[in-house]
Amino acid sequence: MITLYGGPTTNVRKVTIALEELNIPYYPNHILLHMGHQREEWFLAMAPNNKIPLIDDGESGIKVWESGAILTYLADQYDPGGEILAKSGQARYAALQGAFFQAAHIGPNLGRLNDQLTAADEDKIPAMMELFYTEAVRLSGVLQRMLDDERPYLAGNYSIADIMHYPWMKAALDLQFPALIEKPLLVAWIERIGERPAVQRGMLAFG
Repeated sequence: MITLYGGPTTNVRKVTIALEELNIPYYPNHILLHMGHQREEWFLAMAPNNKIPLIDDGESGIKVWESGAILTYLADQYDPGGEILAKSGQARYAALQGAFFQAAHIGPNLGRLNDQLTAADEDKIPAMMELFYTEAVRLSGVLQRMLDDERPYLAGNYSIADIMHYPWMKAALDLQFPALIEKPLLVAWIERIGERPAVQRGMLAFG
């Protein structure tokens, strides 16, 4: 069985969604970030960047950290039909480029924007908030263009590209982020992903 070390975060929810989509049994091991579990030596031995999520596959003995690497591993190991990641060809690389785009751009930028929006007034830096907001608007435009040909999913077919983006974009929509609300194809995509039973289960896995 796979042990998933995590908690109720956007990056962990990527993994729980993928596990649910592929019907992979897993044990959710709660890492209490406020207690500093992620900085303890036993955890650092498996995940040197002291971040969740992390999986430990009891079947293969392989441990993987970083959400994009985890989703690629799950697809390669447990998805023989290529349901969330095609085995070869253009469809595989379209999904991977969407997944890497999320990890390199959407996640870090929205994370920093959220840090600024939720900071105490004395800790807010207006110039940084404007920078992150402007970039978030640009990045949401990239996603809109990926859907502009009326494809239902970011890489054509449903894939890890959608799974990687959904928890972050759903959180942004819930906050009534104007750059999303003004982009109907992107809002419709968020709603479409959210209707999937596996996505609904994955979003609730850690509470």
